[in-house]
Amino acid sequence: MLRNHANAKPGVNKVFVRLRRRARFKLDGVYNVNDAAVMPTTLHSCRIENEVAPLLARQARRKKLKLAALSSLYLREKAVEEEFPGLGFRDGIGGREAYVTGSRVAVWEVLEVNREAKTVAKTADHFGWPDHLVKCALAFAKAFPRQVAEQRDAEVGE
Repeated sequence: MLRNHANAKPGVNKVFVRLRRRARFKLDGVYNVNDAAVMPTTLHSCRIENEVAPLLARQARRKKLKLAALSSLYLREKAVEEEFPGLGFRDGIGGREAYVTGSRVAVWEVLEVNREAKTVAKTADHFGWPDHLVKCALAFAKAFPRQVAEQRDAEVGE
């Protein structure tokens, strides 16, 4: 039997798990659900226009995601795009991938070239871009190193 813990702190969802042993119930343990150290989440609620709701629902079905998961993904990506202008997201081998808009270059590729080139100016010259696009990609890589490394590993396979 699962039930919510009555004294749970806000933001922490605790669940008691009771196991049946010898025709009676014993408390087996308490587990935190959706409170992983890797990616803790916060619940937000929002309203969308009636005209947009079916569009979002179709996209969720097409991607085989729950509507809430797709909404969360889009909200996260839009927040990142606002913070790092010049970057966007697309589907890649390992899932969603950050890339420089107007190109087919992923952020991890900019990071790789910059490691060899050693300067923003040389990296920008390599791609034929203004410096600000390289700085933006490098800032994203610094802010989200695990995500960029996962994207690179999925593409390169090392």
